[in-house]
Amino acid sequence: MTRIFLTALLCLLPLLAPGEEKELRIIAVMGSGGTGEYDTVFSKSASLWREAAEKGDAAFSLIGEGEGSDQSAKQLKEAIAGAKEPALWIVLIGHGSFDTRSVKFNVRGPDFTDDDLAKWVEPYKGALAVINTASASGSFVRKLSGEERVIITATKNESEVYYTRFGKYFSEAIGGLPDADLDNDDQVSLLEGFLFAADQVAKFYETEGRLATEHALIDDNGDQLGSRSEWYDGVTPTRTPSEEAGPDGEIAGQKVLVKNEFEKRLSPEARARRDELEREVKALRRQKEDLEEDDYYQKLETLLLELAEIYRDVRES
Repeated sequence: MTRIFLTALLCLLPLLAPGEEKELRIIAVMGSGGTGEYDTVFSKSASLWREAAEKGDAAFSLIGEGEGSDQSAKQLKEAIAGAKEPALWIVLIGHGSFDTRSVKFNVRGPDFTDDDLAKWVEPYKGALAVINTASASGSFVRKLSGEERVIITATKNESEVYYTRFGKYFSEAIGGLPDADLDNDDQVSLLEGFLFAADQVAKFYETEGRLATEHALIDDNGDQLGSRSEWYDGVTPTRTPSEEAGPDGEIAGQKVLVKNEFEKRLSPEARARRDELEREVKALRRQKEDLEEDDYYQKLETLLLELAEIYRDVRES
């Protein structure tokens, strides 16, 4: 009887063993190109995202390619509802449109709007990033901005309706392109991908002697305003959308798909605490002029000591 029980248990083990849990899920949506040329560009970008996800050990799914692509909106809604990972990135690759009433991302089959996507992601409680590389995408900042969210768009508003090149450059950067590693830490964050892609777009229009028809935005402080790439010196913000607004980029600068060797050694819990401490240090430095000197340095020392302890534990492990 014991032998029979053990045999049955061994047969069940593959079914009982939990699947590998991922820290991040990426859902990429490839829209309708309209022409073979655009289809090729969008397909290449989707392939680069897939390759980067594999390098970064992230769960990846691509919507809008092959059979069933005429149900992309429905599939995206279902994929978002099924996402259980702590972090979710939604990447929109394609064309957008604006008819003076609503903003849409163009897919095969029924399009979906910025309002649609805002409703679909509302139940998701993890760390969310939406990277909309399409034309007319700027309104997605207003509609999706929120706490613990990174929103990146290829355009500054919905009126920039011409084909955008931003997505091509972003997809080339996100897998760890050395030229996009602005802080030289052997990895490329969402902020660095944004800055690199926006810079390449600007160089394209300058080289071609053409008026730029796309101006990318990034928002990660939940104020629905967004920041332009020109407002950064390296990865450091030098300007905000208004005097009252905080800087964008501090969270996006910590979101990395393909991690360097040191980052890989950090546990998710240690990485989350490290990120929180780094943001607290930056916030404290912005308050320096309003604090007593001794109070400022005491608070700074407390934060830096805890950071040092996290790094020490990793190096000694």
